[in-house]
Amino acid sequence: MNSNSRHKELGDFLKTRRQRLTPLEAGLPADSTHRRISGLRREEVAALSGVSLAWYTYMEQGRPIRVSDQVLESLARTLKLDKDERAYLYELAGQWLPDDASLESAAEDEQRVSPAVRLILHEIERYPAYITGKKWSVIDWNRAAGDLFGFEHSEDEYELNLLWRMFVNPKYRRLFPDWPSVARALLAQFRSYYGKHSDYTWYRRLVARLCSESEEFAAWWPEHNVYRLTEGFKRVLHPTEGIVPYDYNCLVLAEDPYSMLTVFTPHPSVGSE
Repeated sequence: MNSNSRHKELGDFLKTRRQRLTPLEAGLPADSTHRRISGLRREEVAALSGVSLAWYTYMEQGRPIRVSDQVLESLARTLKLDKDERAYLYELAGQWLPDDASLESAAEDEQRVSPAVRLILHEIERYPAYITGKKWSVIDWNRAAGDLFGFEHSEDEYELNLLWRMFVNPKYRRLFPDWPSVARALLAQFRSYYGKHSDYTWYRRLVARLCSESEEFAAWWPEHNVYRLTEGFKRVLHPTEGIVPYDYNCLVLAEDPYSMLTVFTPHPSVGSE
């Protein structure tokens, strides 16, 4: 696997986490001198993590070096990474499970939904539900989801891509009253996948196009925020019922680890009055 892009991603991620952490948060005394940079210095991170400055500098520069679990754990503690960020750090360093398949090595043929899963999808008539594939594009949906989100069979894989729709499709800014927070959360969720598969051609091409098409995406992408929540809450502008609060759950399909069934159900507050 070509790991050049992954090493660069690791370096960028470490730099952003270092810059967000103040000396006081890291347990260092307040610095009375003027700091020319925000956050911690490289030498401070290296010293707190018990690694040489040269070694840490190589990591931020994206050099192809092998990092041990011990070093990763020290960096995670020093930079005060949360659970999702720690997992992302390990993935960027190439420390994931050996049976975790690579997207690039997966067949590029069109993903298909099995008859059994399709039956389940379309039997969920009351609740909007759709299935996404390894490209984060919607590959099947039920009528409720089509009515709510406006999916069309004539749309191509970019137009059906969740990120593309969120950042480029103007209808989605009206569809989600809380668009900025919803868009940021979706981008951070995608970033978690991108870290593990940053060598996947489709992802790199998608990111490049989104950076050129969306000012918000271009501004938020370098922040390296990661988020792995598979359930949550969204307010959606329903075509006939106005703004409806939905809970959503994302379920990985056993037949394909890169396919996910997402189901939206009305929040318990709906109809409680």
